[in-house]
Amino acid sequence: MKKKNIILGLGLFLAVGLALSSCTKNDDSTIVPIGTEDYVKPFTSVVDLVFSSVPEATKTKFLQDFGDLPDGPVPPKIEGSFKMSPKQRVATNTGLPVPTIEQPDLLLRFSNQHNELIQLDLNESTENFSDTVFVRGNDNAFTVYFIENKAYEVPLGGAVYHVKLERGVIMKGKMTDRGISDFRYATIVKKAEDDSGGLIDQYDSGTYFIYKDGDGVAEKFDW
Repeated sequence: MKKKNIILGLGLFLAVGLALSSCTKNDDSTIVPIGTEDYVKPFTSVVDLVFSSVPEATKTKFLQDFGDLPDGPVPPKIEGSFKMSPKQRVATNTGLPVPTIEQPDLLLRFSNQHNELIQLDLNESTENFSDTVFVRGNDNAFTVYFIENKAYEVPLGGAVYHVKLERGVIMKGKMTDRGISDFRYATIVKKAEDDSGGLIDQYDSGTYFIYKDGDGVAEKFDW
């Protein structure tokens, strides 16, 4: 595989301007108050949402590497703040070796959980994200998933190029008194394009990176 000018898996974006959005919008039209109402089905399942444009063989390989996706209309309550530390990459389908790399901590805050929707605030060294996302699960196990759209600029060779990236994000784990055990975090490229005329190498649709919490638990902390 040829060397990439953009290393998506490591999140080393040369981002001058960054804009984030997701598959849902954080407004009253997408949140159904629990009240006396029943839990409702999400707009689409995790597989349909994240893998809609990904080759079937890639989806199968990802699920082998990532493991099961806890599912069900009544997820556990996951509200709170959690720190993924150390964040370790454990799998990718880029064809490259998976080194033991510890990356910057990933901070998560879940709030306003309603039915199968929840507010997510995410912070790491190269990005911030805040929006309403999907949550499914049963007992103490859950899956959080959403689509993230990024637009940013890359300076290269004296010019500045504009990049658009669409990727799926999946998180899963089990709620415990300490935090989220067996926490996994994954990103899957759905589409990447730019105006560089081929000067910037982009990862193909279906390229994924999987991470785990190095000590087994994304621990609770005060944000």
